[in-house]
Order: sequence, then C-alpha cells, then structure tokens
Amino acid sequence: MNPTDNLIDFASYRKRKQAQQRARAMWEMYAFQAGLQAFQWVQAAKATETRQA
Repeated sequence: MNPTDNLIDFASYRKRKQAQQRARAMWEMYAFQAGLQAFQWVQAAKATETRQA
C-alpha cells in the first residue's frame, strides 16, 4: 500500500461527506419550501370558505 493511498481515500471520503451534507441541506430547503407552500394553500382555502352556523 502506497503512503498516498490514505490521502486519496481521505479526499474521496471528504468529497462524499460534503456531497451528502449539501444534499441534506437541499432536501431540507425543498421540504421547508414545500411545507410553507402547503401551509399557504391551507390558509388560502380557509380564508375563502364560507362560515355556517
């Protein structure tokens, strides 16, 4: 095993971890935006419905 093999492994490990972190952040942002949109739809639907006794 070459001494540089560990460096290559660490570099690929770091890249993979950074990609996973970016993917999680993107999904969190997507889920937040989707949840916000759904909340706004519910609020709009409640605002337009008529009240009955």
